[in-house]
Amino acid sequence: MSGNAGGGFGVSTIAERELIHFIREASVSTAPDLIKSIGDDCAVFGKATGAGQWLISTDTLVDGVHFDRSWHAPELLGRKSVAVNLSDIAAMGGRPRFVLLSLCLPPSLSTTWLHSWLAGATAILAEYDCVVIGGDTVRGSELVISVTVLGEPAGKQALYRCGAKPGDVVFVSGPLGSAAAGLALLQRSKGEGVAVGSLWQELLAAHLNPVPQIELGQALAMSGWVTAMQDISDGLATDLAHICQESGVGSRVYAEKLPCLPILDRAALFLGQEKKDLQLKGGDDYQLVFTVRAGQEIALQTLVMTTLHRQIYQVGVITEGCGVIVQKNDGSLQDMSFQGYEH
Repeated sequence: MSGNAGGGFGVSTIAERELIHFIREASVSTAPDLIKSIGDDCAVFGKATGAGQWLISTDTLVDGVHFDRSWHAPELLGRKSVAVNLSDIAAMGGRPRFVLLSLCLPPSLSTTWLHSWLAGATAILAEYDCVVIGGDTVRGSELVISVTVLGEPAGKQALYRCGAKPGDVVFVSGPLGSAAAGLALLQRSKGEGVAVGSLWQELLAAHLNPVPQIELGQALAMSGWVTAMQDISDGLATDLAHICQESGVGSRVYAEKLPCLPILDRAALFLGQEKKDLQLKGGDDYQLVFTVRAGQEIALQTLVMTTLHRQIYQVGVITEGCGVIVQKNDGSLQDMSFQGYEH
């Protein structure tokens, strides 16, 4: 007789959001000093208002699933291991403070590799004034990296996914699709046994060494004009859908307005992929997607340009309804809700 231990279906058949929903429904959602439980980039606990709130988030990276050591240099992987967690703090408009590092180390891993990884991790922590305060190490058959970060809101309180209203304007913080293209180029290079050309360095860097949008996240939260925010880790189609789901709204995104690096057009052609799919479905960009009160778009763009000397990009609008509808260049509409990267 065959089957799964304990009956039911294998977890490989369950989508990530379904698994999270299952855990969320089975968990206690209220407790003293718990402000925000499952359902955002970070959980929030502490005082209800003012100083004393804490943000906490954790991510796990598995060798062969979330990274490939054959092309991901250990120092850059150390940086990325931390950056993906700092990005969750950025998405809540916070500043990172403390980190816990937990490592499952295979016997074959060299100490040289581990030292280089740790150099990368500690370097990015120093850049954001964040301190390692503990963690755990175990031995196992696969390399697994788990990072937990604690931070605090930059303003009076954290910024959540649940505040978007119909009429709000959808923005993203930077170019989309770069990391997905970089990953596809590395996978193709490995499959063909050839080196990746220098032409693609910007795209490779987006995948190998993402930059968490800490300063921008704080500025957006403190402006008072941003109603909801999330980082783009699984692709805009999925991460904007999370905002819509938590806010009880829909959205329309205009494909022609999605920002990208100039080289992405050439990469999409080389890879035989649609640029729009890379921008909407590709994960690992770690940009921010956020919604802004109607009428405050220019003021916010001016504020960001004046204080941080960078652009933000208007890409859509929040609507009644649900999900993410993409308006293509020819005017046709397509439902892209939750069509991003699936763990």
